[in-house]
Amino acid sequence: MNGRLVVAVVGLGLIGGSLALALKKYTNHSVCGCDISADTLKQALQAGAVDRAETKIHEAVNGADVVIFCLPVSHIPAAIAEAAPYFKPGAVITDVASAKGCLLATVPGLMPREVTYIGGHPMAGSEKSGFTAAHAELFVGRPYILTQPEKASDEAMARLRQIITAIGAIPVVMDGELHDMVVAQISHIPHIMAAALVNLAGSGKHSHLSLSLAAGGFRDMTRIAASNPALWVDICFSNRTQIINSLKQLQEVLQRVTQNLEENDVSGLAAFLSQAREMREALVHSKYQPVKMADE
Repeated sequence: MNGRLVVAVVGLGLIGGSLALALKKYTNHSVCGCDISADTLKQALQAGAVDRAETKIHEAVNGADVVIFCLPVSHIPAAIAEAAPYFKPGAVITDVASAKGCLLATVPGLMPREVTYIGGHPMAGSEKSGFTAAHAELFVGRPYILTQPEKASDEAMARLRQIITAIGAIPVVMDGELHDMVVAQISHIPHIMAAALVNLAGSGKHSHLSLSLAAGGFRDMTRIAASNPALWVDICFSNRTQIINSLKQLQEVLQRVTQNLEENDVSGLAAFLSQAREMREALVHSKYQPVKMADE
């Protein structure tokens, strides 16, 4: 699909702003940006991220071939419901939310006839937020997950796939429930753990000393604790079931480590650390490559 599309990006924060910048840099598509902040829209126009800027959703989506909702997870259904009467027949609607099950249960039912919803989630981000943190290369080489409802057409999927590959990302089709389970383990739990480590070191009478001495390892592990708290509260509750399950599994792992130490089980602790080292090295040396779509 080489034709020029009109793409509406609703929400111009880190992800939405980066999508807009990437679309303008790597495609010939026309981009309309929508945001409640006039300052953000001004920045997007000045940066050349959008061809047109709107504060009202219905004006932004009107005539768009693709609409990408880059909003907090819990805000997406209401925003789509508001915009639905103005969707162009044949349009493809997607999002960038990191929880899919809750959206797949509600959003397809909001779609007018001849309009298709396909869930999306780029596996890219930063602890920084807002349009000022956005950049066009954010998605290069990164998996971009698509969750396709049964009624989604191959043509609609092809349209999104064309956009995703154009901005340098790798499209991956995945079941919504599996997505939520996996992302809980590799994204949501790490954020919770980063916050827990900072709060652990920052509590107690020696907290100032602990944080003053914190060096590379601690700073590397806790970088994402600087992320937007409101955004992550929304994400955690949107994927609550899978996060709870993963936290329980993590508690079991930590309990085994505790038991190793209590019982002076040197070999048990060594096996635990060795297994982690081997998997980490395999990850770093690209043994685990993003899974591409079957027909690529």
